[in-house]
Amino acid sequence: MTTSIGFSTPHRFNPVSWLVRTLTGAKCSHTWFMYHDKDWGVDMVLEAHELGFRLIPYSRFKKLNIVISVYAPTSVDLDKGVSLVARKFLGTAYDFGGLFGMAFVLLGRWLKKKWRNPLNTRGVFCSEAAVIALQHSEFPNSRLLIASQTSPTELECFLKQALDQGSVRLLS
Repeated sequence: MTTSIGFSTPHRFNPVSWLVRTLTGAKCSHTWFMYHDKDWGVDMVLEAHELGFRLIPYSRFKKLNIVISVYAPTSVDLDKGVSLVARKFLGTAYDFGGLFGMAFVLLGRWLKKKWRNPLNTRGVFCSEAAVIALQHSEFPNSRLLIASQTSPTELECFLKQALDQGSVRLLS
């Protein structure tokens, strides 16, 4: 299975998405994994969503979201990392505390300070899950990212750099 990392924003107004885009100045507010499920014969999305860490068909996901970009790693297989994230977090609650703690991290950056996220919980938010999967899959330079302090925009910038280095390819 080839797993990809996608970036999106919802079609309809969502206060969490609005907050993320407002604080980061970005087009995307969400990151997720996509893979082709051989048993069901469909592309599936694994995501940390406000309803919890879940798995839904990509066709349904696209009806609810505007897909900004999708990156497929060429240098490593993400299955190892995504499998770990799925086993650990599938069915858990969304990490709202960690997400709101990101506002503290972003404020620190604006003030030219390096502050840690003070509000992590047992769950994950979307870009946090993606960074954990990248690191566990030993994706090049992913150890430079701090999972609890990386926004979807920062992760997309990281993958754009990886695109220039040939470590990923852009699917859309």
